[in-house]
Amino acid sequence: MTVKDRTARIAIPSFNTKGKAWLGFLGVLMVIGVAAWGYQLSTGLIATGMRNVFSWGLYIMMFVLFVGLSAGGLIISSAPKFFHSHRYEGFARLGVLVSLACITVAGLLILPDIGRPERLYQFFTSPDFRSPMVWDFGIVLLYGMLNVWYLWLLTRRDLAARGSALAFGVEDSKEGRERDRTLMFWTAAFALPTAVALHSVTGWIFATQIGRGSWFSPLVAPVFIAKALVSGLGLLLVVGVLADRFTNYEVDREELTSLGKILGIFLAFHVVYLLAAERLPHAWADHFGFWAITSSFLIGETPYFWLWTIVGGAIPLGLLMIPSLRERVPVIFTASLLAVFGTMFEGIRLVFTGYEVANIDAGPGISLGGAYSGITTDIWATAGAYTPTLVEIAITLGIVAFGALIVTLGLKYVPIQRIDGQRAYVTDGGNGEER
Repeated sequence: MTVKDRTARIAIPSFNTKGKAWLGFLGVLMVIGVAAWGYQLSTGLIATGMRNVFSWGLYIMMFVLFVGLSAGGLIISSAPKFFHSHRYEGFARLGVLVSLACITVAGLLILPDIGRPERLYQFFTSPDFRSPMVWDFGIVLLYGMLNVWYLWLLTRRDLAARGSALAFGVEDSKEGRERDRTLMFWTAAFALPTAVALHSVTGWIFATQIGRGSWFSPLVAPVFIAKALVSGLGLLLVVGVLADRFTNYEVDREELTSLGKILGIFLAFHVVYLLAAERLPHAWADHFGFWAITSSFLIGETPYFWLWTIVGGAIPLGLLMIPSLRERVPVIFTASLLAVFGTMFEGIRLVFTGYEVANIDAGPGISLGGAYSGITTDIWATAGAYTPTLVEIAITLGIVAFGALIVTLGLKYVPIQRIDGQRAYVTDGGNGEER
């Protein structure tokens, strides 16, 4: 029996007790999320903590996070393919799987935020191309389809070797794998600018809001790309370590350590350099004094600033800067988790700094959009406040659980671990025959 035949007969094990419990937990979260969404649809967005002052809330905060997670994951997976490098091959498929799950979560988060999802068809029937939201919606759809194609391209020969129906009739052959390498290059060539465009457009949605001074900056899109690289690589490393611990997926320790070093470089560029590039000119223009400039640059205006720059920036950067520490898997896992955590709070800070102070500084202000009974002064506001409700939290957790389900099922039923490296076509006596 050839190695190819033995590989084709690999049986996919069923979920064990812990796996079934995990699936059950995700199922419960999704059911609760659907129920909460049904309640929101029946009562309207009044069920959320959003009002006219804060018209974006938890859904958009998490949308920004997961778009970045998806873009960063695909960039890390595609870049070596584009440059014909075999580095990080062990993470390529996992990166695309995680990217697919994250863009699915991001796309689904749009639905509860728009309030009237039954009108979603108007994005197709009557799009207003002057709106960045139309471009963002379109590129999210394109990006999701690209992830599905790329993941299938990376795994279809191994699916065929397993005898899986997911190969859709593709056969496993030496010539086929050579052709797939060419296709991977061109797919990566298309995926890289698409990933950059995905998060750039998301950043431009914020940057084009002229009435929000803290967003109106040409650096927003580059900051979003840097944020995607940090969070996307951080999540990929977190999922890789967890998959190595709880599934049959095996992490290449050398690649893990190398990617941990790259994460440190991304953190330094994002949290140190881009932060200085963004804040220092504003501080200088506002104060024209050395200490005023320094204090405005170093001292954050909200707790979210510190959660991003210190907990999610300085601490993981410090861990990854020390060679003896970044060789350890728990340290890489911790630093990566903190990087994703910090990026999440950077997005929260972004929304809060844009909405806390309304762009109307005189009475009566902006209508709160709440209950109205007669003409009173308590329905107007010139400053905002926002706290997500249990409905928003339940819906968001349900959508995130669906993304976790995609990764879980992908790790179980898709050959995320390369098998062609172990069963590559071997020649016998130089005559080119397979064995």
